[in-house]
This record gives sequence, structure tokens and C-alpha cells, in this order.
Amino acid sequence: MKVCFFQVDKETNTESLAQSSTVVRPKEKRAANPPQTQFVRSSTIIRSKTFSPGPQSQYICRLNRSDSDSSTLSKKPPFVRNAMERRSVRMKRPLVKSFGAERLIRTSLDLELDLQASRTWHNQLVQEISVLKELKEQLEQAQGQGEKELPQWVKDDERFRLWLRHVEKRKTEHKCELKADKMMRAAAKDVHRLRGQSRKEPLEVQSFREKMAFFTRPRINIPTLSADDV
Repeated sequence: MKVCFFQVDKETNTESLAQSSTVVRPKEKRAANPPQTQFVRSSTIIRSKTFSPGPQSQYICRLNRSDSDSSTLSKKPPFVRNAMERRSVRMKRPLVKSFGAERLIRTSLDLELDLQASRTWHNQLVQEISVLKELKEQLEQAQGQGEKELPQWVKDDERFRLWLRHVEKRKTEHKCELKADKMMRAAAKDVHRLRGQSRKEPLEVQSFREKMAFFTRPRINIPTLSADDV
């Protein structure tokens, strides 16, 4: 009877696969064989002993630093905009007191003064409107009687004369405004016509060149310093 010996490589041996159908990872294999002695914590865990070598599977120690910018929660919460955890890591801005809000606060005295002023202004407007209505009726009656000139009592009234002066002043100012507006339109028309004569460049380019020439013109009124003064 002959006995044959075969040299088998341990790493290439496939006979062990038939014995165990499941593959066990190294970590799971270690966890499957717990130590025989059961760990019993007799006292409170001290911070200096949390990372000491020992049976770490019995307790979990997490250190959450809430006062640091790099603090993270043990379990990541869902995203919430403007949450306290997000606002705590931002730079704290100093509180600035707004004096505008304090000025807007009205007291009862301020409201009473505003009410009295509005009532006085309203009574004055009502009185002026009644006087103007009466004057209009009298002028219409005089015009109906065939009078072409203003009555003598109207000419002697001081308030009516002040009102006529105000109307004449406004009329003169309106004429001056119309005249200035007419001159500006004529000048703009002339400028547009002069620009249209040279079609080499668009109007936008010409306007840009004129503005740049205005801002880059030499300042003659600024005296130059001599070499001795520098």
C-alpha cells in the first residue's frame, strides 16, 4: 500500500470552502468570540479614562463640543434653514441701537398737537374757500349787470390784491419756465442736427467721447508746484 503525500499551499487550498459556506470578516470574527469575563462598570466614567485601552464594546463615549465651530452632533439632524446649530457658528455682530425707531414713537401730547394743527389748517381752508365762493358770486353778478371792470370795493381789498400779485408772479414764472424749456429744446435740436452731419460714428460713441473729454479736460485753476516746493 502506497501512501502519497501532496504539498498543498494554505492560501490556495479550496477544501476549507466546502466546510464553511459563509465568509466571515475579521471584525465580525472577533466580535463573534467575546471575552469570557463580563465587564462591569463600577463608577462613573472619568474623561481621562474614556480613551484608555479596555473593552470598548460595553460603552460608547461621545464628546459634543457645542462651543466650537467644528462641533457636530452625534446624530446628524435633517437640514433646517436658520437653525440654532447653524446660527451659533456664525460671527456675532454687535447690536446697533436704531434711533429711528425711537423717534417714530409718538406720545399722546404729540398726537394732540398734530390734531389741533390739522383742525386749525382745515378751518383756515374752509374760511378761504367760503370767501372765494362769495367773491365769485359777486363778480358774476357784476358781470351780469354789464360791468367790464372790477368793482371799487374789490380793488380796495388787501387780500384780493395780494392774491392778484401772487397770480401775476406765478404767471411770470410760468412764462420764464416755458421760455427756458423752449430754448433747451432748440439747443438739443441743434446738437442733434450737428451730430447727424457726421455719420462716421454712432451717436452713442460721440456722446461717450464728449463725456470723456469733459472729465479729462485739464484743470487750469489748479496751480502747479515748482521743484523747490516739492
